[in-house]
Amino acid sequence: MKTLRPTLLAAVLLALALLPGGLHAQDVGTASLADLRTAAEAGDIAAQLTLAARYHDGAGVIQNFAQAAAWYARAAEANDAEAQNRLGQYYHVGLGVPADRAAALRWLSAAAEQGAPQHLFDLAAVLEMDTDNPAALARAAALYERAAEAGHTNAAVSLGVMVQNGTGVAQDYARAKALYEGPAAAGNARAQNNLGLLYVRGTGVPQDYDRAAALLAAAAEQGLATALTNLGVMYENGFGVPQDDARAAALYRQGGAGTQAAQAGAGFVYDPRLAPPPSDQDGIATLRADAQTGDPVAEFQLGWMLVHLEGPSPADWRAAATLFNAAANKGHAAAMANLGLLYMQGRGLPQDYVLAQMWLALAGSGGLKAALPLSAALQARMTPDQINESQALAETLWRGGKQP
Repeated sequence: MKTLRPTLLAAVLLALALLPGGLHAQDVGTASLADLRTAAEAGDIAAQLTLAARYHDGAGVIQNFAQAAAWYARAAEANDAEAQNRLGQYYHVGLGVPADRAAALRWLSAAAEQGAPQHLFDLAAVLEMDTDNPAALARAAALYERAAEAGHTNAAVSLGVMVQNGTGVAQDYARAKALYEGPAAAGNARAQNNLGLLYVRGTGVPQDYDRAAALLAAAAEQGLATALTNLGVMYENGFGVPQDDARAAALYRQGGAGTQAAQAGAGFVYDPRLAPPPSDQDGIATLRADAQTGDPVAEFQLGWMLVHLEGPSPADWRAAATLFNAAANKGHAAAMANLGLLYMQGRGLPQDYVLAQMWLALAGSGGLKAALPLSAALQARMTPDQINESQALAETLWRGGKQP
């Protein structure tokens, strides 16, 4: 059974500062790209942060971490903590900039010195990865403690893991339990999972399978893959729950497939602006005729119908890929997203995460909201170099370059 460790890259909320002579805070969110760029070039930190965030999210522009990093760097040099923290994360992962641990720690430390709990947490999470460096681990524990004292729930849980394992700090199961209890009661799934495991093992607490099962079930209900697997162990062995091999197998499938499902997304995307495709023979014949004339809506709908056949053949997948490709190159966002999914799955096309991400990024920038979670999920399966390459290709195609 697994104790769940922290996820490094937490979401960053951008607090937009106001500089004299720049855009007002209420204006930066609605400013045009040109106005933002003018203000950002003039040194307006609010504009720099907003421009960076747009490139980071792909909001109205092609997602481009290199462009985002450049604008975060401008604001970071002006001592903006949010920009310093984001830039440090970029250097740590190697998104938009070359991976550089020293630069990552420099910028993350600069942000953390300004005291925001999230920035303390982010620096600690990077330091904790240096498992062979006792000084780094001790510093990580101290940072987690500062953030936890300021009310950062995940920092308390992460500190609990270090205390439980005796990493960078003295091992103390009772203290780990105390650190988990508050977040678990507040509904933190990671804390519920970890506290449940203490009760399973009887470490720092009397062994209590009933309490453990309840905690693991609460975490599993939130979809936490690790908790689903751990709860499966409970059902397989009848610990705190009735012994049930079928239930255990189902939980194992959920735990193993939960991550895969999140990565693969919810399946192929339909254009929300369109009525459903025709189901009668005459309507389908008309659709085919329209697709042959190059109508992107007909190409998209015909491709959609092919991927939703019962058991599509390899020829069906290839035909769908051709149709989605044709519509995508005419600017149809839903076709772009589905073409990206075909590249991701290797159906009808050779599997290629870079091209999959390129098309999903273009679809998201084209206004298709459903493409954004698909793009984010795929990025979790890609290397930083692959992500950077996909964004460069998307930028080229967006600017009228030749399709790769």
